Amino acid sequence: MKKRNIISVLVLTIVIGAGATAYAAVNSTSTAARQRLGLGRVTSMRGYDFISNILKNKLGLSETDISNATNSGKTLYELATEKGMTEEQFKAALLEERRNAIDTAVSQGTITKDEGETLKANVNSNIANCTGNFGQGQGMGLGRGQGRGMGRGMMGNR
Repeated sequence: MKKRNIISVLVLTIVIGAGATAYAAVNSTSTAARQRLGLGRVTSMRGYDFISNILKNKLGLSETDISNATNSGKTLYELATEKGMTEEQFKAALLEERRNAIDTAVSQGTITKDEGETLKANVNSNIANCTGNFGQGQGMGLGRGQGRGMGRGMMGNR
């Protein structure tokens, strides 16, 4: 009888401990964990999405126009400059597009206002270092068939 009670207590302790651990993991929404997420994870948009939105909304290009240009070997930046947008105008439009996405994430409650301000500061810093060769030579695929075969191949191979 004594052994049975000891085993019952041990099993009950393990079950309660595992349940508490699972509950804590599910309800953990620490700010530090969210801040490590980049803009793409917060807004569910990739860099390509921001740039293609600019090409579509500001320059009136269609998805087919963009696909044909990238399949012929042009970068999205080259496509924008061909349509009359300067590098500075393109960077300003890209910055505006990303700031709008951050503002939307804040208004939807995905991130806090402070986290949004941090992301905006990072975006401002990153745009200053932008070379204009968007997605070139960054290595891990970028979803455009570039870089060591790790891309998702959504725009065809070049």
